[in-house]
Amino acid sequence: MPPGMEERLQAARREVDRACELLVSASPESLDRCTQILETAGLQLAQLKPQPSERTARGGIEDSESLLEAHRLGASVLRAARLLEGAYTFHFTWNRLRGAMTFGYTERGDPAPVPGVSRISTQG
Repeated sequence: MPPGMEERLQAARREVDRACELLVSASPESLDRCTQILETAGLQLAQLKPQPSERTARGGIEDSESLLEAHRLGASVLRAARLLEGAYTFHFTWNRLRGAMTFGYTERGDPAPVPGVSRISTQG
């Protein structure tokens, strides 16, 4: 097991938890900051990928504390994903309503699209 694996997992989890706190406020500034924090956490995780020599015969990680921290990190990432999905749904719905109120409806009865750039991207 690489030295400091548990501590590095904890650091990544703290970053993801910090991003979740920002997502709860859902302001444009907090969403922008959240992006930077999640990118940092992702880079930290990319550096943690265990090498084949650091795995057990079954392919897992032996250190139970690191495994426990990895599960905690997974729960934090899931929470962040749900919060991001909620932010996306809110903004998508609001843009549809704004399109209908401002620009009317299309020939097919759908709310008219709102011209401009969306602040949330769902593509990686």
